[in-house]
Amino acid sequence: MQPSDESNAATFVPAVPLTDPDARSWRQEDVTSEESSLFYELSDAAIAEIKDGIAFARANGLTVDTVEQQDFRIPSFARDVPELRRRLDAGRGFFVLRGIGADHWSEADAEIVAWSLCNYLGQPIRQGIGQDRRLFTVSDKGSANTDPTRVGASAKRSAKHSDNGCLEPRPPCYLALYCYRSAAEGGDSTIISARNIYEAIRTERPDLLPLYFDTYHFRAPQAHVWPSRGPTVRKPIMEVHQGELRIHYARIMIEPGMEMAGTPLSDRQREALDYLDSILDRPEINFRYTLKPGECLVMNNLIALHGREAFGAGSGGRTLKRFWMWRRHAGAGIDPVTLDLEDFA
Repeated sequence: MQPSDESNAATFVPAVPLTDPDARSWRQEDVTSEESSLFYELSDAAIAEIKDGIAFARANGLTVDTVEQQDFRIPSFARDVPELRRRLDAGRGFFVLRGIGADHWSEADAEIVAWSLCNYLGQPIRQGIGQDRRLFTVSDKGSANTDPTRVGASAKRSAKHSDNGCLEPRPPCYLALYCYRSAAEGGDSTIISARNIYEAIRTERPDLLPLYFDTYHFRAPQAHVWPSRGPTVRKPIMEVHQGELRIHYARIMIEPGMEMAGTPLSDRQREALDYLDSILDRPEINFRYTLKPGECLVMNNLIALHGREAFGAGSGGRTLKRFWMWRRHAGAGIDPVTLDLEDFA
């Protein structure tokens, strides 16, 4: 990869039109003061339909790997999905879904319920080749986790990142984290908007801006590497796609990825990533929330980064269920014709 032409850096200001730029340029105080847009509570009717769905699944021996959308219908939730998609696509880009419950269900039942709800929001996609095809369990795996890129399988602080879904040509559009069990201490989730990151860099360090639109090698997690393909995927940190500012970032994947590709970060690129990291920790433009059992954080993975604070190893057995989804209702959706035309044209 050739470094950007720094002589033009000061004048480089890409056009970044957004559907609702005011909604994307939020501050922590804006989010916490508007509970109506931050939370969504399942109705009593939806909860009753979920109970019927679980009864059907149990009676027929269905698991999270075998249940299909026609097996688990939640029409009362379906009526609200267009508004929830609007929050993800044109609003702040995230909300907390409440009312799933954790004490009502076994862990296996909870996985089916959470998958079925996510299936209404988008098309769930795989998170591994031989396993994790419907979801990934985020918990402290201890010494069993040997992949340095999978901080989510540890109790360590997870720096801000996007979920990059390296098995597919495109990353997941949406990310959902369902809390089945919370930590006794720590483990707060954090979110920061790509729009706020972009505006901070454009205002404070416009000379660095071109470097974020360059292409970098990301080291794929071990579970996300196709044997016939290389261990890295190539993408920019920021891009404008169909009028939407998108961000793809994981420092823990970029540095080793560039080394593996034989193009280690230049001093200038390292400076740009260091500056980006300094912005990611600004509390005024971060949303911070501790998920409670039975709550599910749903976010647009393309327009924001997320992270997690450290928690005590073995502290309460913190267990989250992670779901990745493609949008069905916008862009290429899941139609194979439009998918190929968009991904490979």
